[in-house]
Amino acid sequence: MRIGSFANFNFGIRALTQNQEQVAESFERLATGKQINRASDDPSGMVAVEQYKARIYSIESQLKAFNQTESYLGAKEGGLSVINEKVIELNELVIRAANKAGNTDEEQDALALEIGSVLSSINTIAQTTTFKGRSVLSEYTTGSIAQGLESLATLAFEDPEAAQLLAQESVDKIARTRGAIGNELNEIDSKRSVLSEELINLTGARSSIEDTDFAAEAAKLVRAQILEQASIMAIDINRQSAQQVLGLLKSATEMTKSTI
Repeated sequence: MRIGSFANFNFGIRALTQNQEQVAESFERLATGKQINRASDDPSGMVAVEQYKARIYSIESQLKAFNQTESYLGAKEGGLSVINEKVIELNELVIRAANKAGNTDEEQDALALEIGSVLSSINTIAQTTTFKGRSVLSEYTTGSIAQGLESLATLAFEDPEAAQLLAQESVDKIARTRGAIGNELNEIDSKRSVLSEELINLTGARSSIEDTDFAAEAAKLVRAQILEQASIMAIDINRQSAQQVLGLLKSATEMTKSTI
């Protein structure tokens, strides 16, 4: 084989190897959906992707925490809403009980029982409203609201004016708490909107670096496959040419020997 033939043969082998590597790389990128499958594919790109992933994970964790807080506050606000209705009901009963002259003893006794029943309901709601097994309204039992709402059962008949004031203070306290919960929920919504927008942008940026452009990669694969086949053909042709040269040399050698 001539020196030129060896050079062409070696060039063909190198080209074949390179094209086979490109085919394998394209197959991998199309299979995984990622154009960065290892650090050597794009070192700086890999660093950027990992930084994006860390921030994305942090945002997703914050959003999950927001959801948990929202659920907790929702359970608390829901329970307070019911207790608030009960306290308003108590206030109405206190006003009715204050009308001693207009009520019979039996009616007053009935009002006392009704007041006791409402106070019991408030305690039940405060003690059974939970979030993930944890009480969220323990500070809203009748013994905790407005210096002791439980005293209303007696106060309603002994000092109706003080009883009404106590009931109204309880309503005001619950209203303030519900208002604070509303503000906190609005703040969560605002923060969620900001983080959600950042999450969308980060995900898009990571995708542009890491994810495979399927159309472009498919085109690379087809090109590499064509070049791979061309390299194989070139090597085969070069090999055949070399064999032909060797055949001619062998024939010439034999002819030379026969003439000597």
